[in-house]
Amino acid sequence: MLLISMRFIGIVFIILFLSGCYEIKSEKSNLEIEHLYESFINKLNSSEYKLIKYTSSKGLDDTTYLDSIDWNQELKLFTELNISKSQIDDYDIIISKNGCEKKFQTNSKKHSIKKYKYSHCDGNLIVFIDITKSSPLYTFSYHLELNNKGYLIHIKSDVGMAYEADYKVEGKFILSKTITH
Repeated sequence: MLLISMRFIGIVFIILFLSGCYEIKSEKSNLEIEHLYESFINKLNSSEYKLIKYTSSKGLDDTTYLDSIDWNQELKLFTELNISKSQIDDYDIIISKNGCEKKFQTNSKKHSIKKYKYSHCDGNLIVFIDITKSSPLYTFSYHLELNNKGYLIHIKSDVGMAYEADYKVEGKFILSKTITH
């Protein structure tokens, strides 16, 4: 009974953390990445892209084939993560490849987004985001990747002695005519 209540508390704590993991502010620092996401999602919508989603946690793997996808919802975690104008001074910014690649990085403990790198060279959007949030009671880290072939979301969590998880979601974008169930 104690184990079940500890797991329940751990799950409730994770849900509370996830709902407050990042701040979505109305002031955006980077309209460029918003437009790149918008173009990327429009490309997925205009072509006949489907999704194969692989999930793994605690040695259990699952594969799901999705024919009808709301790409805005599917990629919401990526599109909502942004560094607001009020925080931009806390980041080191490196611009390379004639301005088509940008990297924002910080070691500040007050910001959960530690690294945000994106490139749109050759017309292909590539995004890497590292998020870490911790206290003496918990540590959560996210690694997100997005490119024209799919996405990866890797979540590691450790809530004191109550809960520990390593969870991966990988989505592969494929044209509908290449799917064989």
